Amino acid sequence: MTRLADAQAFIERSRVAESPQEMAALMSDIAAYMGFDHYSLMHHVDLSSYRKDLGHMAEGELILLTSHPESWVEHYIEDDLLQIDPVVAASNLRVTGFSWNEIATLIDMTTEQRGFLDDVARSGIGDGCTVPIHAPGQASGSCSFSMRLGRPLPTSNLPMAHLIGAFAFEAARAVVVNARKLEAQHTRLTERQVECAILVGRGLTEPDIAKQLGISEETVKRHLKEARTACGATKSFQVVIRLLYEGRISLTDLLHMRV
Repeated sequence: MTRLADAQAFIERSRVAESPQEMAALMSDIAAYMGFDHYSLMHHVDLSSYRKDLGHMAEGELILLTSHPESWVEHYIEDDLLQIDPVVAASNLRVTGFSWNEIATLIDMTTEQRGFLDDVARSGIGDGCTVPIHAPGQASGSCSFSMRLGRPLPTSNLPMAHLIGAFAFEAARAVVVNARKLEAQHTRLTERQVECAILVGRGLTEPDIAKQLGISEETVKRHLKEARTACGATKSFQVVIRLLYEGRISLTDLLHMRV
């Protein structure tokens, strides 16, 4: 299978995942397939309700799924390292994915944060990449993929990791929403709005989309703005992720994406 087909398979399977255990298994499989050693999906909130049996997600409290070493996870939560985590700090400033070796260029690192990275290395975790998650009215979060210390990032798979990370968080959020017995909100977009979103997913700019569809750039801007509002999104690519999750589009609609 191609990477495109494997990414689509992950999307299809995670869309119907009903438990955090199912999501954890899917994340482990896709992380290994992309060449990563660890993954982490987490809300950037108080994590003290975390339980090893994933009861915190089964009861709809928060998203926290990770395959990082258990000793590190316990240390991270017990010492509330979220407050000084430079990956979280960088995520708060970014809407697109980044590699951890970029962090020093994204934020002014404090002594505490440098010490945090030393702790990370001592736990056996090396380089990684992170996809920030921001949605109006919801807690921010992130999806990260990382390597064991001394192993290089699989750079050729970073675009796929960024796509999978954004979608995985959407799927994990659905597990939490279902646990709360809340009704999932489905977007109501026009066909033209969906067309514009597909072209965003293919990497086209607003002027490019206008030219391809034979409409004005202002009309494209309006369609994308209305689509973001309907999805509760801040960026147009988040609309693409939502449409993928709801099954209104597939990765075959985004053939020009480098996955």
